[in-house]
Amino acid sequence: MARWMDLRHTYNLPGKLLFSCIGVVCIALGTTICRVGDVGVDPFTAMNLGLSALAGVDFGTFQLLVNLVILVAVFALDRFQIGLGTLINMVAVGYLIEFFTWVFGLLPWQPSGLASAGIHLVVGTLLFTLGVSLYLKTRMGVAPIDAVAPVIVARTRFSYTPVRMAQDILVTAVAVFAGGPIGVFTVVAAFMTGPLITAWNRLATLHLYRRFHVLDREELAAEKG
Repeated sequence: MARWMDLRHTYNLPGKLLFSCIGVVCIALGTTICRVGDVGVDPFTAMNLGLSALAGVDFGTFQLLVNLVILVAVFALDRFQIGLGTLINMVAVGYLIEFFTWVFGLLPWQPSGLASAGIHLVVGTLLFTLGVSLYLKTRMGVAPIDAVAPVIVARTRFSYTPVRMAQDILVTAVAVFAGGPIGVFTVVAAFMTGPLITAWNRLATLHLYRRFHVLDREELAAEKG
């Protein structure tokens, strides 16, 4: 039987943690680029941005609190969804988005116009999906919100795709009512990033992880299977 959080026997733990952190930074930076480009953010971030503004709480802290609530529920139902990568994601992403937004606000120019929005959308989406690819392929756990659908699927007769779609639609609806930044990227992040993440896996992430020995032979073989 597999042991949960068996860090002593985790292959190249420093490498996995490093690339998990790099992935999280890319996710936050990509999200921020889309945010400052006024093309929306992913549904979960949009919901938390809207609700945090209504509650008068800074976004990073609010998102961390929401993640903690979800984490408790996921841990009670399937703790194997949780790892060190989960903790890195839930703590860092919100605060990094706040930090990067502040940095972009210091720049002497601000984005405007359709061409600018298009550039922000493309660059932000590519960085976001690269970050997800790097983060997930370390096999160090998933973000709390991403663990919800697998937990539901494991305990019902539903398949993953409709459950995940229902989750994203519900989160997006809350974001709309809360006044979160909804835009083109919100739809892209919810329903259209899968092929890009798969492409990053094939073109970059797995090559990097093979080159720097982030995954062992069994993990690499599982990726090919």
